[in-house]
Amino acid sequence: MDNYKNIWDLYITDSVCAPTLLSSKTGEDATADFALGDAVFYQNGTWAYNDLVDAGMDGDSLGMLPIYIGAPGEENQGLCTGSENYWCVNKNASPEDIQATLDFMNWVVTSETGCKALTEEMGFVCPFKAFDSYPASNPLVNIANDYVSNGKTSVAWTFTTMPSENWKNNVGSALLEYAQGTGQWDAVVTAFVDGWAEEYAAVNN
Repeated sequence: MDNYKNIWDLYITDSVCAPTLLSSKTGEDATADFALGDAVFYQNGTWAYNDLVDAGMDGDSLGMLPIYIGAPGEENQGLCTGSENYWCVNKNASPEDIQATLDFMNWVVTSETGCKALTEEMGFVCPFKAFDSYPASNPLVNIANDYVSNGKTSVAWTFTTMPSENWKNNVGSALLEYAQGTGQWDAVVTAFVDGWAEEYAAVNN
């Protein structure tokens, strides 16, 4: 939590936005600040590439860095990677529709047409063997891949292990109050640590 506080303090004190105005800002505001050159750093992911280009940025001028917080060994880390999204097949569908869906999903990640659509047209991260022959058109994806090629260890996201949306909202509220000066960091620690423990206990008891 101390390391988390360090990076959060950096965010709210070295920003184009006053901490007291954070609640009124949007993702679109952050994109514009970065694209216009008002902000040097912008926390986002590979999926933000098209938004930045649409906002007028030269895609070839973009770079990506891990979020360093002072943790031991982080000089060997790469970028965060993962997803909270999944392809799902409805088990209640007819056997024919289930098979057709599985066949389509396989086609998307193995055929030339499917691979090119995902990498070249959509700019997605595609962690399947067939995509080695189809480099991404999104330069941020290639930067992320370079970290892996250079032996850096990717940091796995924890979306699937977070207790609930309610937990995230409570932590977010505590962070906002701290940023605005109406709350203490101890409240963030309580929301994060105790809130997680309470929800974990409730699910496992």
